[in-house]
Amino acid sequence: MVVASISLREDYWSTFELLEEDVEFLYNYLLELEIPQTSQELASALVNERLQREKQAIEMQRSTGGAMYFPKEHYTQGEKLIFPALNWRRGEVLTVRPGQNPEIGPFEVIRVAFENGDTKEYATGLAEHILNQPPKIVPEDETFNPKAVLKAHGLQIAETLEASLKDNEDFVRVAGRWFPRALLVDINAGHLNLAEAVLDMAGGGPLGTPELLSQVEIPANVNPKLVEFSMDLAMWEDARFDEVGPRARCYGI
Repeated sequence: MVVASISLREDYWSTFELLEEDVEFLYNYLLELEIPQTSQELASALVNERLQREKQAIEMQRSTGGAMYFPKEHYTQGEKLIFPALNWRRGEVLTVRPGQNPEIGPFEVIRVAFENGDTKEYATGLAEHILNQPPKIVPEDETFNPKAVLKAHGLQIAETLEASLKDNEDFVRVAGRWFPRALLVDINAGHLNLAEAVLDMAGGGPLGTPELLSQVEIPANVNPKLVEFSMDLAMWEDARFDEVGPRARCYGI
């Protein structure tokens, strides 16, 4: 296996900022999940998404601009090469000559000029060689370990995410959980009037949102958690209701 790590820059996570493609991912993630999520839960999903995205970008960047050097291959004069085992250095083949070693059979030797001016020789046409395996992401690299990233930077990532979504009109937060506003269940004035009546009958409350929903006619084919979230938001924005919060309790006033 090629000893060539693929890693992120050292300050990648400490300087984390929410990008436009991150916001788009979070929107689609919540759309598919259909369950409101906390900032910490969204941070975890986003870290995994970012890692996959960065892996693809790094591998694409390092594989462009030339063929990857493997001892088993044959190369020609003037060909551009990339050397994974040399931290992805780039070079150009200057010459190609026959190799001389009776113990390993016929092979060739290429002389390569690197971008910094160095020149070195490398064997080619060798079917058996440790460098013939493509490079792998080093498992020990903590910059690509989701658990390590979240342990070291999870709180900061969640706080950055939260600060950005607060200023985004497409997202709403109730009881510490986020969801796209456009995808909420429609809670109309009739639903809220029924909720108020239920609370009046209960002496003003408190009643949990699930208890209220059991007596308010909401379509049964909708995700219950999303219905509860939508009801919490509607009551939170209605001055008749008080104490709508993390415990999903409300009082009629």
